[in-house]
Amino acid sequence: MAAAERAALSAAQVLALSEAGVLPRSILLPFHEVRELSWDEASGTGRIEAVRRNRFDDWFYACHFLGDPVMPGCWGLDAVWQALKVFAHWRGLPGAFKPLGMEGVSFFGQIRPYDREIVYAVEVTSLERDGGDSLLTAKATVSVDATPVYTIDSAQVGTCFWDGDGAAAPELPPAPARDLRARLNWSEFSGRADFTAPEIVALARGALVQDPPHELPLLPDSLMLEVTDVRRLRVDADGGEGEVLATRRNGRDEWFYPMNAGVKPAALLVDGVWQLMGVYHARLGSAGMGRALGFERVEFFGEASPGDGEIVYRLRVLKTVRALGGDVFVRADAEVFAGGRKLLACANANVGCHRGIRYEDYPLASEMGRGGKLKVKG
Repeated sequence: MAAAERAALSAAQVLALSEAGVLPRSILLPFHEVRELSWDEASGTGRIEAVRRNRFDDWFYACHFLGDPVMPGCWGLDAVWQALKVFAHWRGLPGAFKPLGMEGVSFFGQIRPYDREIVYAVEVTSLERDGGDSLLTAKATVSVDATPVYTIDSAQVGTCFWDGDGAAAPELPPAPARDLRARLNWSEFSGRADFTAPEIVALARGALVQDPPHELPLLPDSLMLEVTDVRRLRVDADGGEGEVLATRRNGRDEWFYPMNAGVKPAALLVDGVWQLMGVYHARLGSAGMGRALGFERVEFFGEASPGDGEIVYRLRVLKTVRALGGDVFVRADAEVFAGGRKLLACANANVGCHRGIRYEDYPLASEMGRGGKLKVKG
């Protein structure tokens, strides 16, 4: 019986993989060391344990969210996919491994600026080969300072994408062309069926509505904002259903292409879905701060590249639940298109809006500056 193989990667070795193109570069590098790589040939299973050293001034805290910094959940997903790419490289598997999907993603905690160590524990459950193609499947847990905050039932990377269903991108209404010369009052905001690019930026910064009746959920700002404009927004408050159709302007000068082998990080497409659900929450009138809570399944059929024009997001809100404590939860399905191609399908994405969780005194080392389980102010 073959003995299990084990290895580890130092910070210098991880950086070398980044420079070689196995991992993303610069601020997209997902972790700083790999404490364990193991493979048991007899069972066909393995393990990766990768570690990120959190900093209170990490780049994403400045833009996700303004006045309520939290590590974007999408980067936790990306780190799991990237860990599997490292595993494939370690095993000498040929081909460029791409994120293919995830199932059973559940977020029940958060990562804040004063947390110290993020651990991505990835258990490889199968390695399949078919000719020159390979498929890795795993499950994962993400922990911060020994507290589990995310679980993933299944994550996959492979050398070729799934076949799509051939669905065409939806026909887009014209982009709204209003100037934003003053903040909207609550009545104006509540009547919007679309949002211009300046209105989306103002919403991201908490500056769109002059007289909100309560704390409105924010969107990410700057590098993390995935929405250019919203072309159509329909809210059925009584039925709990709705629709959002939105775009993201794409160009050859996007910040992430030089760091990610010339393709858009798959995790940002997932985050775009959650961000549109945040727009829906705000328009619905949900009070508090929004948090991605996960999804049932996401599948990828391609990737966005610099030559693509607009990225199109289509969101169908399936259900809205209002809890007794005032929290609001929205569930939705989504599709993402670029260059006329369907890139992504997401089933049962979840975003909650919670009162009393905002960390408004950043960068002070207050109790709200540490994450783990979701904290509510007393």
